[in-house]
Amino acid sequence: MRLAGRCFLVASMLLMTTPITPSQGAERPIRFQSGATATTLKGVIRGDRDANFVLPAVEGQVLQALLTVSNRSCYFNAFEPGAQEAAHIGSTSGNEFGRNPTKAGAYRFQIYLMRNAARRNETCRYSLSIELTGKPGGASAGVSDRQMRDGCLARVRDMYAVPSGRVRIASLGSSREGPFINGTVNKGAEGIKRFRCLFTPDRQLRDVMATTPDGE
Repeated sequence: MRLAGRCFLVASMLLMTTPITPSQGAERPIRFQSGATATTLKGVIRGDRDANFVLPAVEGQVLQALLTVSNRSCYFNAFEPGAQEAAHIGSTSGNEFGRNPTKAGAYRFQIYLMRNAARRNETCRYSLSIELTGKPGGASAGVSDRQMRDGCLARVRDMYAVPSGRVRIASLGSSREGPFINGTVNKGAEGIKRFRCLFTPDRQLRDVMATTPDGE
């Protein structure tokens, strides 16, 4: 009887930590707005129903995916083009996935609840952020929007001698000279200072320009 009880306990623990095979829903294509390189997909899944998204990519780009969820039993798997087995299993590898460089073809993302949560018919509100950047096969393929923001933050932090928490980074913009990122720095008694990070056309950080007028 003791042996049977231990076997039941082990089986129950495995059941609680094993991904369920979700009831696969229709695949939804991921589309970006004109000129954009990133998008965020939001929705809700319940029980053993999953959400599936497909993103076409060409060889030599940079792909980054980040999932935020309302339920700790909610994860996502990522599949490379033509693959039946997941290249990324969220329940063991976390909710962030990236490829640099990408392969040519369609990447698939499957959002699901673990077996224990699915059996309780729980829900999960999710937000899947996707970035796909870089010229196909080009030298700039290694510079994503996130890397540009991180580079801007690091340069500004050193330039103004402040901790990262005092720097606010805005969204990425573009001009004839190349991309740029605006932001502000909280200098305490000196007030709020504005700046612009300037990038070359191939997305390399070249300078940080102070944009706060004299006297402010």
